[in-house]
Amino acid sequence: MRLEVKRFILFIVFLLSIALVIAALFSIDDIIEKGKAEDGHETETHRSATDLKNEMDTVYIDGVAYLPRKSVKNYLIIGVDEFGDSDDSGTAQADFIMVLSFNSEDNSYKLLSVNRDTMTKVDVYDIFGNKYTERVEQIALSHAYGSPFEISNSQKCKNTLKATSNLLYGLDFESYISMTMDAVSEMVDFVGGIPVLIEDDMSVIDSRLVQGETVLLDGELALKYIRARGSMADSSNLARMERQKIFLEAFIQKLGEKKPDEDDLLQCYQSISSYIVTDSGIEVLEDITDKLSDYTYDGAVAIPGEARSGEVYMEFYVDEEGMKGVVTDVFYTKAK
Repeated sequence: MRLEVKRFILFIVFLLSIALVIAALFSIDDIIEKGKAEDGHETETHRSATDLKNEMDTVYIDGVAYLPRKSVKNYLIIGVDEFGDSDDSGTAQADFIMVLSFNSEDNSYKLLSVNRDTMTKVDVYDIFGNKYTERVEQIALSHAYGSPFEISNSQKCKNTLKATSNLLYGLDFESYISMTMDAVSEMVDFVGGIPVLIEDDMSVIDSRLVQGETVLLDGELALKYIRARGSMADSSNLARMERQKIFLEAFIQKLGEKKPDEDDLLQCYQSISSYIVTDSGIEVLEDITDKLSDYTYDGAVAIPGEARSGEVYMEFYVDEEGMKGVVTDVFYTKAK
């Protein structure tokens, strides 16, 4: 059991590391908010996969037939901030969405980040667990709309999985793994705090976050640091992602210094297990962890597009041509 727990903790540590900031690694230079439209921006969104995929799993893109790569297995990673954005019922949204793909043909793995503001078709379920409509919304809302009033976290995850699959031309997933930001707090306390140089004036968030000083973040303060947005002078998501990147680097360094033993890992596992929702068994998580150790990291990509000002919130519109290039390169191959 100790080995299983150790592998599971290593896997969770990996998720916490990449899931916080994976989008920041690309959005900063490539797909960040290129501009905020003033008026009359387009509302056309990516077509549903049901319009593109037939019974034989053939995907037609620009009239060309593609098949899923048999050597590639995909897992959906969902991050949920229960104290951040929520819909009108207070149900938490998917704060980040990421695809982890393993390719057994060359023993490599790749990461694909999905902007939480991506506008796409999202199913909406009623209190009885039945779909009653669909809307073009931010993909982050798929988690909230999957099951209202916190009835079923599993159904929420499945709805996000479906929305992501449709966005990516009907992509198949082996399973999903979701975590809340509370797990981050527990992990920070587990390593004894994270020292971070405060580069912005964050005193409005907490008086301890003094600009220009290196502050040891405990779990509670770490959440304030990585969540802060609306009250900041720079309230853009880009600024928040940059802080998350800084936090990640400090977290990985501190974790390496701690060198936790099996007793430490068991205690950490017990503290964060309640924050994880997945349809995978321990065997699947072990297999994923083994592959992360044995396979070669093949880089990460993000769906290209443009962020624009919506009526209330930011909206991200995918670049169809860019998206086609990404999905055909990573997930599909031309049918012969």
